[in-house]
Amino acid sequence: MIYARSSRGYVVTIGLVRCGRIWFCPECSGAIRRGRTEELKTGALRWLAAGGTLAVLVLTARHNRTHELARLGAAMWGEPLLDAAGAPVLDRSGKPRRAPGAYQRMLTAPQFYGRSETVSWWERKDGSFGHSVRAAEEGIRHRIGYAGMVRASEVTRSLENGWHPHTNGLVFLGGKLDGTPANGEVVDYFEPGAKALEEWEDWLRELWTSELAKADPEFTPSTDCETRDCKCEGKGHGVMIKLITSADDEALIEYLTKVQDGKAPESVRADLDAATGAAMETTRADSKTYKGHSMTPFQMLYRLHDLEVAKLLPSRAEGYGTAAQCRIWWAEYETAMAGRRAIEWTRGLRGHVQLTGDDSEETNLQFVYEQDKDQKLTGGVILTADAHEKVVDGDAELHMQEVIKTESYGAAPGVVAELGGRADHVRVVTAKELAAVQANLFERLNAKTRKRTAERRAAEWMAQYKPAKPRPPGPVEAVNLVAHIRTARRELTVR
Repeated sequence: MIYARSSRGYVVTIGLVRCGRIWFCPECSGAIRRGRTEELKTGALRWLAAGGTLAVLVLTARHNRTHELARLGAAMWGEPLLDAAGAPVLDRSGKPRRAPGAYQRMLTAPQFYGRSETVSWWERKDGSFGHSVRAAEEGIRHRIGYAGMVRASEVTRSLENGWHPHTNGLVFLGGKLDGTPANGEVVDYFEPGAKALEEWEDWLRELWTSELAKADPEFTPSTDCETRDCKCEGKGHGVMIKLITSADDEALIEYLTKVQDGKAPESVRADLDAATGAAMETTRADSKTYKGHSMTPFQMLYRLHDLEVAKLLPSRAEGYGTAAQCRIWWAEYETAMAGRRAIEWTRGLRGHVQLTGDDSEETNLQFVYEQDKDQKLTGGVILTADAHEKVVDGDAELHMQEVIKTESYGAAPGVVAELGGRADHVRVVTAKELAAVQANLFERLNAKTRKRTAERRAAEWMAQYKPAKPRPPGPVEAVNLVAHIRTARRELTVR
């Protein structure tokens, strides 16, 4: 276990197993969202450079203090299907089935997605067969060049209106596809026309409103707004769309592929700022703070610390609410958001911007541990597991961090000794030694991640493709042996 001082002056801890829980752990959430932001920014810049268009999309529902977060989340993002006994309903591959929310309906609606060609057959009275063909129909996605989107779910809470779950999306438009967004290939780019974009926005606002109304009429978002200079431009707060296009595709391509010093041509600064801002707005819920009577779930934790540990007056602590209220709200938040994916790319989109990777928890953990590997450290101490246990049990982590922050590394063995541990279980190390330990730890963690990923994929493959094990045949009488062989041969041929 390492306590070290970074080149920026703060203390980092390396060697702990990380939880990777983006919803519930401030430290892991920050690392994951930073990694996802860089991934999304790269994809967004490549799309703009190729000639595509981006749309920043915000989706929300009407909410007030009486609404439960779990019900709001289910209406927007869906929920697991349960049987009469409350157990999850499984599909053929053994995975839990989900009831779609308004977001899933938005992506699969025939008016948006279109319809493929279908053939219907029927039998006539004379025994012959007839058929009819319904031609393929294009949907709105074809007219706007929809290639996919990245969705990031976010939750805040305000004193006046209670829980506020919403979706920040970055939509990739202007791609001419050969096939579907999930399985096709982008063969060209175009600028979506104003009429097609207006059709998409009007349809989306109508669908989003109606789907939330079906879940609960009280969730129906506003479709107009009289607030002066409001971001919704008078269209209501349920759906908001802002377009981003590139004014200089060639310069942006050159910057992405050739420039090494990080200096961008003046003509693409706006693209970089727009793509970076859109990526951060989509994924970086951890970096947002709210003042007054509105707060993020992590701010609830910080308020609890201010009230119960720092003993601040309620009026001076961040956020609002009593300690008991913050605990109740946090418990509700944990229950409602557990198992949900915070950031999700639609299928096929990464391939359209030449990115690998996935949305799995293993990849999230990779971002967390990469943060440890990339830290530039100036010095610190290494503790054995026993020594670190003494520090934790003695509630001396803040004391140890202060020792490291002030670069008083030689005092660390004494801290452990005072807690009943052994001073020789603490070793002071230099920046060069720390770099070697970092690289070693990261490689070991990488190997474990690769092993878990391979095991998960193998299990998924086996569940999907492994044929059911045939039952062994019963005892065979000699008189029926020939018939049995013929039957077994036919069954084997069928299998």
